[in-house]
Amino acid sequence: MANGITESVLEEIKARIDLADLIASYGIQVRHAGGSVKACCPFHHEKTPSFNINTAKGFYHCFGCGESGDAIKFVEKQEGLTFVEAVKKLAEQCGVKIEERADPEAGMRKRLHALMAELAAFYHRCLLQAKEAELARQYLKSRALDGEVAEDWCIGYAPNGIANILKWAEKYRYTPEELEAAGVVKAPNRPGDRGYHRFGGRLMFTVRDRQGRVVAFSGRQLVEQKNSGKYVNSPETLIFKKSNVLFGFDRASRAIGKDPHCEVIVCEGQIDCIRLHTCGFANAVAGQGTAFTEEHVRMLKRVASQAVLVYDDDAAGHKATVRSARMLLAAEIPVRVVSLPDGDDPDSFLRTKGADAFRALLEKGESIIEFQCRTDQAKEANPKSIDAVARVSKSVLATIASCPSPVLRASMVGEAAKLLGLPSAALSEELAKTKVVQKPAAAKPDAEIQEPDGDIQQPTGDSLLPADDGAAVPKGAEAAVAAPPPEREMAFMQFLMANERDATLDGMAGEFLPREVFAHAFTWRFLETWRMEVSSGDDAFATFAASLSDVERPWFDKVCIEAGKTESSALSATDILQDFVRGLWEARLRRVRGDLPAKGDPEADLLRMRISMDLKRLRQSRWAVVKDMIRDYLRHPAAGE
Repeated sequence: MANGITESVLEEIKARIDLADLIASYGIQVRHAGGSVKACCPFHHEKTPSFNINTAKGFYHCFGCGESGDAIKFVEKQEGLTFVEAVKKLAEQCGVKIEERADPEAGMRKRLHALMAELAAFYHRCLLQAKEAELARQYLKSRALDGEVAEDWCIGYAPNGIANILKWAEKYRYTPEELEAAGVVKAPNRPGDRGYHRFGGRLMFTVRDRQGRVVAFSGRQLVEQKNSGKYVNSPETLIFKKSNVLFGFDRASRAIGKDPHCEVIVCEGQIDCIRLHTCGFANAVAGQGTAFTEEHVRMLKRVASQAVLVYDDDAAGHKATVRSARMLLAAEIPVRVVSLPDGDDPDSFLRTKGADAFRALLEKGESIIEFQCRTDQAKEANPKSIDAVARVSKSVLATIASCPSPVLRASMVGEAAKLLGLPSAALSEELAKTKVVQKPAAAKPDAEIQEPDGDIQQPTGDSLLPADDGAAVPKGAEAAVAAPPPEREMAFMQFLMANERDATLDGMAGEFLPREVFAHAFTWRFLETWRMEVSSGDDAFATFAASLSDVERPWFDKVCIEAGKTESSALSATDILQDFVRGLWEARLRRVRGDLPAKGDPEADLLRMRISMDLKRLRQSRWAVVKDMIRDYLRHPAAGE
């Protein structure tokens, strides 16, 4: 794997990490009962523990919400980290060294992270002690952001002029070049010029990355200057990319995961975000102004299932709301909107009206479709005129078109039809012609999760063994009428779960178990997920479990439970898989034979005879013979060949 993270490194990390202790370190009460370890699930609210921790295998599974994974996946979900970031964090905790490829910039990044952390502490000391920071202290007091809040969020003050910052750098052994590389000072542009301090005289907000490291600053103007903006933000540097950072995300990711609906609140500014957190809404994040990006959506997708946008209630805020909503919908994250009255922002509303009033607004938040219909119609002189309806519907359909989920699209079309007084069929027809405004890049899986190997056999349309009509069991609501997988296939999945990430078994499954062998689509999806986990080294089952319907989840739970009870056998795992291959093909051939026309059809009679002979060979022949027989079926799709 990339970044020096090999399979042996992953296994070493998991061997050294006690999963129960790791989970407990996040403030989750872990209960030991006999030989089992349980907890109330950190990913959804519950009173009776259904979160099971298998410390021997290093695996957890919640029988309430379906979340499952290992230590790496747990840290990913809790902190909103990527796979690589979570591995590195755990490796550092347990003392496993990752030999990374030579990186000429690694040393500089380390220096900049250290510089920014110490500089944030310096700015905070200046806020508390410097005489010239009195205006900053008064401002924070007027906004109720002083005292513990300022300390908790490391709010600071940047002294005027470049002399103080250069003196500080010299004391802590940082060079002017490093200050410039961190985006703190601007280099001189003529001889004799010492440059200038980018943030001098400003109130400083510390910006951290998803791992909590200081990477940037946002400086607010305290005295109005016509030639300077209200806020000055750090430029992009070696450690800071605006599109990769959401203010407050390092704190909010855990709260989002614990929210009953995994909901995130997205606002515009740092002060709004801080106010939301101090008032109990710890699932809030903020972009830098309204610069919300697809990478921000990818970050949120790892921990959030739905989003609430709380932007300014003006033209710019409305535009930013729709733009952000389209990106979130592209990642299949449903969006609601809270519009604050009387020109309030979250900070002013919470300070004057309180947390309960804001919570009431959250509960009554509009859907993005309702919000867009209302705000777009408000721009029209005659909202019910034909041309106005055409303009509004076109804009709303562009939002709906950004979402790839058929269920969400259908729901939004129905809502838009009611609000606009149009037939749903007409909107659906128009939607089919609408180009996607926002590309759904955010909906793609993380780069660390790879697709299954290309050698998985795919069924062909004219195969000798046509796919069963009943095999393509739907997911979601239609799965409520579906029967569970056959016992043989349930046992097969239990065997796979008990033999995770076995590359030898993966090769055999890819060669001898194509899609059409299985009677139930759930089994095939399970096998695909298992193979994905083998190929990527990631915990693909966590994503799989989250995708299951209420009907499907008990099937997966049963597989997990029974897999944990698997007893040792004198047979090797390879021998057992060979037996499963025989049994699954036998069941498949019997289904095909049962679907053949009645006797008297020459081609059907010939195929019936061949299947009967092959059923006998499956039961009685050596594995080498069985392999050749299966390969022959896969090699010759047409019955006459």
